[in-house]
Amino acid sequence: MPSRLKRFHSFGHDHFITFSCFERLPFLNDDHSQTVFLELLERTRSRHRFHIFGYVLMPEHVHLLIDEPKGTELQSVFRALKTETSKRLRGDREHFWKERYYDFNVFTQRKFTEKLRYIHRNPVKRGLVDKPEDWPWSSYRHWLTGERGIVEIESHWTFDQRATTPTHRERVPRS
Repeated sequence: MPSRLKRFHSFGHDHFITFSCFERLPFLNDDHSQTVFLELLERTRSRHRFHIFGYVLMPEHVHLLIDEPKGTELQSVFRALKTETSKRLRGDREHFWKERYYDFNVFTQRKFTEKLRYIHRNPVKRGLVDKPEDWPWSSYRHWLTGERGIVEIESHWTFDQRATTPTHRERVPRS
């Protein structure tokens, strides 16, 4: 089935990405699955050299706010990430992930902030927790306190620790 979805990559944009478990089933609904996913996300981030500004793992889907990988197509990165997590977490299921992913190019600081807030508020909106900081499977605590987790988050906290000027400095808000 041909897709009318247009993707705009290789322009140096940030991207709001969403991808879901097969048939939106809650395959990420336990600590083990979420930890494995985050470990593989961090390995993928490091290998393909891209920044992660924000993430949230929900029971049946994932939201990411990232920049473009250096020297690799975005779709190749997600194919590798989804393949690795599927191998580790699929068990006796035929499929773990839906085949496609949603990609929204983020062009402005306003849209960047909007998407980051959306990511962090998603568990509250869904009624899983009362406050974003109560959901352990997101980058919110890092943004709030600088807390380091499994996944390296590109933020004012990491910028201050490096004491160098990253190319995305102007796009990394202070909350």
